[in-house]
This record gives sequence, C-alpha cells and structure tokens, in this order.
Amino acid sequence: MGSNKNTTSHTAPKRVSGRGKAVHTENQPNPAKNTSDALKTVNARIERHIDPYSDAMESKFDIIDNDKTQEIVFLRQSHDLADRKILETQAANEALQKELDEIKSAAAAAGARFGTDLTNHGGDVDAGKAQEKNPLLEELEKAQVANAALRKKVQALADKQRIHDVDSDVNENVPRAAGSAGNNFNIQNEMGLGGNANDREQYLAIMVCRVPNQDNNLTLDLVKRNMHDLTHQASINWEQPWAKTPAGAKEKLFAVARERHPILKRYENDWATEELVKQYIKNKRRHGYRKGFLERPAQYDYLKTNSAKRNPSAPRGPRIAVRRSKKVAEKKAAAKAKGKSKAKLRTKQVVEDDDESMSDEPGLSRDRGGSEEEDAYESS
Repeated sequence: MGSNKNTTSHTAPKRVSGRGKAVHTENQPNPAKNTSDALKTVNARIERHIDPYSDAMESKFDIIDNDKTQEIVFLRQSHDLADRKILETQAANEALQKELDEIKSAAAAAGARFGTDLTNHGGDVDAGKAQEKNPLLEELEKAQVANAALRKKVQALADKQRIHDVDSDVNENVPRAAGSAGNNFNIQNEMGLGGNANDREQYLAIMVCRVPNQDNNLTLDLVKRNMHDLTHQASINWEQPWAKTPAGAKEKLFAVARERHPILKRYENDWATEELVKQYIKNKRRHGYRKGFLERPAQYDYLKTNSAKRNPSAPRGPRIAVRRSKKVAEKKAAAKAKGKSKAKLRTKQVVEDDDESMSDEPGLSRDRGGSEEEDAYESS
C-alpha cells in the first residue's frame, strides 16, 4: 500500500476549473503565421550581414580578441542562414499540410453528401453508392499523388539551395578590379557574390566549411575555416607581407583552392583567392601588432606616435576632415607660390634679355645707352 501511495504522480496537470474542462486553444497563434513572421525577421537580419573578415568589421569593432569576435559574428550569420532554410522548409510543409487537409475536408464533405466515408475503403456499401463514389476516390488518389510529387519538388529545391551549382559560372572570366580589396573595391561584390542571401552563403562557403559529425548533423563545434586552413597548409608566412611570399607557395595555394571551390576558376589569374588570403594575413598581422606578440616594422613606428597623441574620447571624423582640408589648402598654397616664383623668374629673364639686346644695337653707347648726338651735345 505504501508503494502504491508513493507512486501517485505529483506532476499531473491541474484542472483549469472545478468542472474539469479542457484548456481551449482558440487564442493560440497560427503556426503558419508564426513561421512567416520568423522568416521575415531572419531575412531582415541576413540583409544587414557584414563580412566578418572585412575592413568594415575592423572599423565596427575596436577590439577583436584573437579573431574570436570575427568567429562569433560568422557563426551568428551561419545560424541565420540555417534558420532561414529551416523556416522555408517548414513553411512549405505547412502549405502542403494545409492543402492536404483541404483535400480531406472536401472528400469528407463529398462522403457525407453520398452517405458514406470516402476516406475509409471499408464498410458495407451498396453497389449503387459504391459506383457513385468511385470518381471522387480517384480524384482523391490523384491529389495524394500530386501532393507526394510536390513534397519531392520542395525537397529537391532545398537540396539545390544547399548545393550551389556553379558549373555554368566556371566558364566565365571575371577580370580583376583596379586597386586592392578594402581600399578600392569590395571583394564580395567584385566576385559577383553580393546580390542576395544565396550568393552570401556561397561566399561564406569559400571561407569556411562544415564537417558532419557521427549523426551526420552539421554542428558549430566542427567548423573548419577553408581559406584560413589552406593558407597555413600552403606554408604561407602570415608574419610578412604577401609580396614576399614565394611564388611556389602561392601556386600551391591557388591550385588547391580551385580544386576545393570550382567557382574560384572564374577569376583571372586567381585574383579573388589572392585578395582573400591577403585580407586574412593582413588582419592576422594587425591583431599581432595590437597584442604585442608580433613586432611592428620600423617603417610604421610613426603610427604608434600618432596614436599616442590622439584623444580616445574625441570623435575622429571631424579631426580627419579638418586635417584633410588643411593638407589640401597647403598643397594649393605651395602650388600657387611655386607658380608665382616661376612667373617672377620668367619676367626677370625677359628684362635681362631686353637689356642685352638694347646694348648690342648700333649707334648706342654701352655705358649709358644714349645716342651719339646726345654725347656730342654733352661734350660741347
């Protein structure tokens, strides 16, 4: 008896009222509506994504601790892209379920009209009613087949989104833009991967790859950074500028990158791969300079001096504008002064040339430049 008493559940749901009525769910939100709203929210976040390995991210975050901030931003963006796919699939499934429910409701209504249940093939039905219901059963079966085909189509579209087909793009040659990435152009836009969220996902796939675990689930703990790993595997010395990297190491990196990401074949002379690696090693060197474990080259010592003179609490925008305007004014003043000095020099040369030509003319005295008649008059 004691054991029976102890086995009594103390977590049973409480009744809503003394009458024991079940809880009504009329006021609960519509799941389809929730999915639609969530999908809009995720898409809005994706539109605001910033490349975590770009200069824009460096300017947004003053302190990037050992690339952790960039990694966190990237993982959040990856979460958004994964959530969007899940919500899109969920919305498609809800639409299919709604369509199936409508078909079942129509079949049930037709069965009620004919006095039978068209969703159940059992039961005693006379020959006349069975003959009348056959067309509706055939229509229901066709609808179910169409529903299954539609489900396969949705799954195929989802698979096509996960595996971006770049075979048609490989034959295109994308020339290199003038300048350097971050200073003169945005590398993602120049690569043609800045148009929509799918392009953004393709761009991130070049930077990182996800490795499935034993359950074939893509987990955040098993993230490998493609371009970063390739840089180290190719023995690229990130502590020195890209221009000092041996040509053999560059070619090894380009070959493996083209094999792993066929889309990189589109870009002439592997300029996209080069800019991505340059951006990565530049950010890594910058982090080393800030943390002090990498010695800054002597040619950049003046930057540390200028940084010590700055007021951290003062906004830099107005000061930069004033300094830029001052430099422009100084250049204009120097050019103007140089022009005036050249004009004076030309005028002086013209005057000297005129004096020399006058002294060489016949009938003029070299001493005073007067005529012979004036000399004779003065002597008399």
